[in-house]
This record gives sequence, structure tokens and C-alpha cells, in this order.
Amino acid sequence: MVAAYADSLARSSFVDLASQEEATVRQQEGRALVSESDSLWRSFTATIDTPTTISEADSVAAAEAASTGGQALVELDRLLREGDDDTASLAARTAVLLDSAEHALETAHRLNPFDTRSGLWLSRVYELQARRLGQANAYALAIDELDKLSRLTPDDHSVFAMLANNYFHLADWSSAARQYQRAEDVYLATYDLVVDTVPELDSALIYSYARARADMRVRLLDAEGAVSAYTHALIHAPTAADSVYVNAELAWIAWDDTNIAASLARDSLAALEEDGDLAAARRGYQLLLPTLTAVKAINEVDWRLAIVDYNTGNGEAAVARLRSLVDRTATDSTGKPIDTADSRYLDDYGAVCLNLARMLLHDQRDNRTALKYYEQATRIEWEGRAVAYLETATLLRTNVPAALDHATHALEREAELSVDQRKTLYRSLMDLYRRSGDFDRARAFRDRYRTLRNP
Repeated sequence: MVAAYADSLARSSFVDLASQEEATVRQQEGRALVSESDSLWRSFTATIDTPTTISEADSVAAAEAASTGGQALVELDRLLREGDDDTASLAARTAVLLDSAEHALETAHRLNPFDTRSGLWLSRVYELQARRLGQANAYALAIDELDKLSRLTPDDHSVFAMLANNYFHLADWSSAARQYQRAEDVYLATYDLVVDTVPELDSALIYSYARARADMRVRLLDAEGAVSAYTHALIHAPTAADSVYVNAELAWIAWDDTNIAASLARDSLAALEEDGDLAAARRGYQLLLPTLTAVKAINEVDWRLAIVDYNTGNGEAAVARLRSLVDRTATDSTGKPIDTADSRYLDDYGAVCLNLARMLLHDQRDNRTALKYYEQATRIEWEGRAVAYLETATLLRTNVPAALDHATHALEREAELSVDQRKTLYRSLMDLYRRSGDFDRARAFRDRYRTLRNP
């Protein structure tokens, strides 16, 4: 009876020696083919000049989550259409090698289903076929194989991480997040189960799992889950750059009171604006604005609308919107924004007013309206205020007291002026003081001008 039980147990645990040996040969053959394919693929992708190439070593980081999974196929299609025979040959060879690896490892896995290494490599082949050759159905095959492996090797966190990666490529964010969590849980439960050494906790690995999980939660618009995962990742961030990244993501989520959909919409509209589709960007900003609740988010979208208005030729609307935004921006006793991030509102308001004044002055010779915009540009604390004072003084040169007042304000900020602008200022002050009868001061600014002209 014991012998019968042992035989039964052996059948469910082992295969015969011949099958084991053949399986080992097939496994080695398959691993060699995958290795050769990887080597060829590195040569293949090295010919692709793209700023969005993602490192394969970062298999669980959010940069992996930024890949579309079809980049290799797109690049392959492009290179094949361009008729690059060498590149096409490499791509074709890669496909052949992966097919061969698939056949060899499937045979090994069938001969010895208890050898988890063959299953792991086979799932890797499926993933490579899907990612590099566009065989989307291979992701499902990889998931099926990895799911089996996860039951055979519940102590291997990397299996769960690979499962997460494949779910990501199928846009199954929820399953991907769940598997990244399982990968971390398994690692934490097993990393110290060794006899001969006292292992250290791999914080970088925990960071990568937590960050990847957070990225999936963002895609699910799950602000609470994303914040929790990013906060956990921040604790284990291995470098200062990683901490900066996570803090930036947390700030991004918090932009409109953790309304991730609003943050995504803002980014999409900003991309349209950057690409020059200003009409579409403007429509989008107008639709987004009433959905926002956070003051800072409302202010930013108002600012973006103003810039779009200006760039589409509606300067008056831009000035009105920026004026309202400037009026509600909190400033200190010197007129500078309390939140330095709000400086862009004052800077752009001043710049728009200054540019409109210049256009009115030079294109339409409308001195009165130009003066109105010049004056607005001199009334706020912004980076171009000295220039606004200088140009206003030039416009008012027939009114000596008013011109002298503006030129004096410009002189107080002369460090903000270029060398040529300072020459213009000194000449203007020399002329204004001469005309006002203050010849000593006129002479002093003449000398300063000469010194600057002939250093």
C-alpha cells in the first residue's frame, strides 16, 4: 500500500529520467535562443533614434507603464517601409528565434511540467512576441503561463511582477495593480527566508513595485489608492531623483483636490496648446474651468485661457482675464506674489500689456491707447517693469515732469535693463534734466552714458 502511494506521488511530482534529460536539452536550447534574440533585438533597437525609447531593465517602474507595448511593432513597420534591408533582416531573425524558443520551451514544459524554469522562460517568450512582434494574443498566453507558475512558485515575487507587466500591456490596470501589490507582499514575506546570510531589505525593489502600483491607480482615476501607493513608494525611494518624481506625482494628483480626471484633462489641453491647436485648446479650457474646485487649478486654467486669447489675436480679452487673475493673487508688502509659482501671472500680464502697447504705438500710432497699456505694465511687480517704465518715459518725452518720473523709476531698477537699454535710459535722463534746467544732473548722466559706451 505504501509502495502504491509512493508510485502515485512520484507520478504527480516527477517525470521519467529520459523525459527530464530531453526537457533539460530543450530548456537550454530555448534559453539560448531567447538570449540570442535579446542580443539581436538590442542591435535592432539601437538603430531606432527616438527620445521615447524605454529601458527594458526598468520592467516594473512607471517608465515601463508609459510604454504603449506596440512601440517595437511601430518602429519595425517604419523601418521595413523604408527598405532598410539590414534592419529588416535583424527583425526577421528576431521573429524566427522567438518562434524557435517558443517551440523548444513548450516542448520542455510539456515533457517536465514540474520544472518552473521552463514555464518562466516560456512566459517571457510570449511577452517578447507580443511586445516586439505585435502578437497581441501572446500577452494572454504569457498571463496564463504565469498564473500557473504563481501557483507552483507562490514564493517568487518576480512571477507576480511579470504578471503585472503583462496585464499592463492589455490595459487591465486593476489586475496589474493587484499583481504589483502581490509581488511586494510576497517579497516582504520571503526575503529573509535564508539560512546562511542576513539579507537586507531591498528598498529599491519595494519602491519600484509601489510606484508601478501607484501608476496603475492613476490610470484607474483612483486618487486615494494612488496617493497611498506613492506615499509608500516615497518611504523607500532609493535616490533623491526618485523622491522628486514621487513628490511631483503627488502634487499633480492634488492639483484640483485630487481630481485626477481634471489633471489629465489639463495636461491633454496643454499638449494641444503646445502643438498649436489653439482653438481646440481654448474650447477644452472653457469646458474644464467650471468643473474645477481648487482655487489654484481655477487660476491656472484662467491663465492658460488668457494666453490662448492673446496668441489668437484677442489681446483685450487676454488683458481683462489676466487683470482679474492678478487682482486675486495674494502678494506681500512689496507687491510680489506670496506663492512664487503665481509670479507667472504677473509676468504674463505685464508682458501682454507691454506688447500690446508696442503694437498700438508702432502699427496704429495710437499713443493714447498705447499709454493705457504701458501704465498698466508699470503698476505691478513683474520682471519687465523697468522696461515698461523706460518705454513709457520715451512715449511721454514731450511731458518732461511725467517722463522724468517714469525714467527715475526705471533708474531705480536699472539692474534689470540690458546695456543698450541703460544707454537709452541715460540719454533720456540727460535730455530730460537738460530740458528741466538741471544741467549738473544732465551732465552726470551724459558722463554715465559715455562710460557705458566706451568702457
